[in-house]
Amino acid sequence: MHDVKGKLRKILIVEDDSDMQEIYRDIFRDESNYEIELESDPLDGLKKTKQKAYDLIILDIIMDPIPGDSFFVYLRDEDKIKHIPILVVSILGEDSLELLKRLGQTDFLKKPIKKEELMKKINKILS
Repeated sequence: MHDVKGKLRKILIVEDDSDMQEIYRDIFRDESNYEIELESDPLDGLKKTKQKAYDLIILDIIMDPIPGDSFFVYLRDEDKIKHIPILVVSILGEDSLELLKRLGQTDFLKKPIKKEELMKKINKILS
């Protein structure tokens, strides 16, 4: 999905599981409207959010050295980046993510994910 200026939509995916990273690569391989960056280390992901502008962040929750919910709280505390929508994709059930809901978490998908479900959520968030 291109924005009004015709630019690609930029998505940062913070996911430390190599199998899930491969799933994301497969999902986005034929999606020419999106530019994705995969980051396995949440600390490096936080650095990237300060260096680049993203249209969406897809975030896992169970990660090391910091969990995704801490990543989320950090993003929401930073004025320059708190506007970026976040899609939480986790093995945890939505009911386990009450803190994120209270902090204004954008949307949620439970693993395992399907391409159709993911693209529907992304399109909804970015429209």
